[in-house]
Amino acid sequence: MNKNDESESLIYRKSLSTTVDLAKVWVNRPKPTDSITSSDGPDTFYFIKNNENSYVAAVYDMKKDLHWFVLPEYRGKGHLTNAMKDTILPHLFLSRQEQRITIDAGQIDFNFNASERVALNLGFSPKNDTEYFLSKDGYSTYNTDFQKTVGFSEDRIQELRKQINYLSRSLWAIQTEVEMKLGKTDYSGDLTDLVSEVRSHTWKLEDAWWQSKDVNN
Repeated sequence: MNKNDESESLIYRKSLSTTVDLAKVWVNRPKPTDSITSSDGPDTFYFIKNNENSYVAAVYDMKKDLHWFVLPEYRGKGHLTNAMKDTILPHLFLSRQEQRITIDAGQIDFNFNASERVALNLGFSPKNDTEYFLSKDGYSTYNTDFQKTVGFSEDRIQELRKQINYLSRSLWAIQTEVEMKLGKTDYSGDLTDLVSEVRSHTWKLEDAWWQSKDVNN
């Protein structure tokens, strides 16, 4: 992350505070050769920064579990605990009533005590040897004033509109082949409608962009 190497992945970030970025991460960029049975979408992460604006830790939001990792040289400095307490947990509790985590000594070895100490300091209660729970009711969500979205540049909006147009025209080519091979059927008609729907987002995206500019100004 600190080297901005996203050659094999796609990472979209939004700042929640001075020390935490919310990120949607496509570990592998979508490709035309991807299996049609693959339903993998983006994963949700919280990236934690220090005062020098360098990323020092990450929290992987798996909905029913959280996994965190702190770079070795930054462990024991409070970066994870402070970010969790001030930003990440309040943000998570905007959309859920309870958070579960697992800490298994058999899997994380020497990090078990440190991870358990963080969890207990944050208010998680153990249910058994590996599961810990934290209720929204027992945790302050006072910090809900997260930073506003940054938005797009006009150049980026135009790039995205061209991508949408390309996708609609690619779908149109598929529709044309289907129609020529199978004839005009209900399905070829459905594809035609889908082409129009996708293409309509070239202007819907621009409208949404202008509306967001009005709200944030």
